[in-house]
Amino acid sequence: MKRKVSLFAFCLFCSSLLLLTGCTSEEPSSWAVYDGATVEESFPVPQEASKTEVTANNTKISYVRYSVPGLDSLDRIPQAYLDAIQAWGWTEQTDQENLDDPNPLLIFSKGETTVHLSLEGSYLTVLVPKEN
Repeated sequence: MKRKVSLFAFCLFCSSLLLLTGCTSEEPSSWAVYDGATVEESFPVPQEASKTEVTANNTKISYVRYSVPGLDSLDRIPQAYLDAIQAWGWTEQTDQENLDDPNPLLIFSKGETTVHLSLEGSYLTVLVPKEN
């Protein structure tokens, strides 16, 4: 009888551990669904992102700054977001000098368009340099 109770307790513990492990995630849900950025519709941004600042009338650049729930708890751009950017057809330029910085400026290209992406505190900034 004692053995059955111990076995039952062990199974209950393992089941609880599996359930807790399966229900937690490293990245907030903000990084699961995407819309096009205001300054470049073909570049994804989290659907839960809120625009805080937009500049589209500058002759050299256009950018939009987003506030994303849970962003302030992250130390870098989540891999799920980088995977989504790639899935949308963008290619990251890997010959960048600042990749070792804590918050590097990431550069992506698609066709003739280039987008710069940065994480600054609790904001995500999408910047599109304009061709002259």
